[in-house]
Amino acid sequence: MSTSNISLSGVGAPAFPAGPMVQVLFDTLTRAERAFEIDPRQAKVFIRQASQLLKPELDGGKAREAGLAPWQERKVLRQVGERLDQPIRNQDLAELVGLSISHFGRRFKASFGMSPRDYLIRARVERAKTLMGSRDTPLSQIALDCGFCDQAHMCRLFRTVVGSTPSRWRREQTPLLEM
Repeated sequence: MSTSNISLSGVGAPAFPAGPMVQVLFDTLTRAERAFEIDPRQAKVFIRQASQLLKPELDGGKAREAGLAPWQERKVLRQVGERLDQPIRNQDLAELVGLSISHFGRRFKASFGMSPRDYLIRARVERAKTLMGSRDTPLSQIALDCGFCDQAHMCRLFRTVVGSTPSRWRREQTPLLEM
């Protein structure tokens, strides 16, 4: 997993390395900005999520210290990326890094700012967005390829995470095909 730098140079702040939690925070705030004009209530939800991500840092970073070790993060992220189209249980991920399920859940949340379930949902939604780049693939097939139970399951979670239905998002993201 590569890390990029996020720069706020337009506001006079230095660039800093973007780890997984910072990337999620950046994505959440970007969604809030896009949703603001269309659905202010959804924008507030995204801003609240971003605030929750920052809370451990404002509390002195105590939760950050109790996160997964870097090798554990890499191992878990690799496993999730390779098996995204299959059921992934917390128990399997916990065993992978040698932790109990409850201990794994706490450490995962400290490292990534969200529960393993929420992270998995976001990863599946991101994969779905990538696969939706082609208008030829039906949403029902994309849902199965991303590990969702069915298209309705994907649509419900996609709307929660992105703030739009998959079909609307696809129409807005892909240019209209000329006939």
